[in-house]
Amino acid sequence: MISINKSLAVIALALIVGCSDKDSVNSTTINSIPEETSQATTQSSNPVAVDKSQAANSPQRQVVVANNSSKTDNSQASSSQNQPVAVDNSKSDAVNDTLIIPGKRVGSITAETTRADLVKIYGESNLKDETILQVEGTVSVPATKVNQGTPGALTIFWKDETRKEILYIRGFGSQWKTPEGIGVGTSLSGLREILGEFKLTGFGWDYGGLVNFKDTKLSKYRGKLSLTLNPGDENVYGKYPKQYGAVSGDIELSSTNPNLEPLDVRVYQMTVNFGE
Repeated sequence: MISINKSLAVIALALIVGCSDKDSVNSTTINSIPEETSQATTQSSNPVAVDKSQAANSPQRQVVVANNSSKTDNSQASSSQNQPVAVDNSKSDAVNDTLIIPGKRVGSITAETTRADLVKIYGESNLKDETILQVEGTVSVPATKVNQGTPGALTIFWKDETRKEILYIRGFGSQWKTPEGIGVGTSLSGLREILGEFKLTGFGWDYGGLVNFKDTKLSKYRGKLSLTLNPGDENVYGKYPKQYGAVSGDIELSSTNPNLEPLDVRVYQMTVNFGE
């Protein structure tokens, strides 16, 4: 009986141990699965480490860089195309300068200007060289006409045939003016407003109608600017023989002489010198 009981006890113990081992295995198995799953989940949720040096050299990166470079090049090209073209207006300004400063300059022409300089200022096609008789037709003087037939015309007289030194300038078109507004065509009354009363020589000879700047408001122009006045009407002698006769010949008269009034006297010619 005791033997049977021992056997039963052994069997019972074996069953208990077996159940215990099974539970241990199950527990181990159950516990190990979540751990592996957790590790896998953790690995998948962690951000992937990226080698930035490799990414910078990747094809996608190179395409982006190339596109940006292309945009930069296009931007530079567009900027270059949109930039204004520089224009040299110096020659145009020189041609359009028609201010006379007696003794100093006539537009861009100064005492040092040569024939070669005129080509640079006005262009060869606008120049014409001639020899012109002066001093009552007794002296031949080399000259260069500039822009003839235009309001900006003028004639330069040279000291010799080399045309490197200016003697004087005359033959001005209507555009040329002094700072005071004196130019070819200025009326006698307009000249009196600028100069005040002045003296002039009688008409009808080579030195007729010359203005004397002495004791005028522009006495500083003596020796630098010469003004020749003349009646505006070519037929003035036929219309006003008495008045014209009274102010003609080798005489000096006042700008207020009443015989001048009906003759429409105006500036006929200006001569500019660069000497003192």
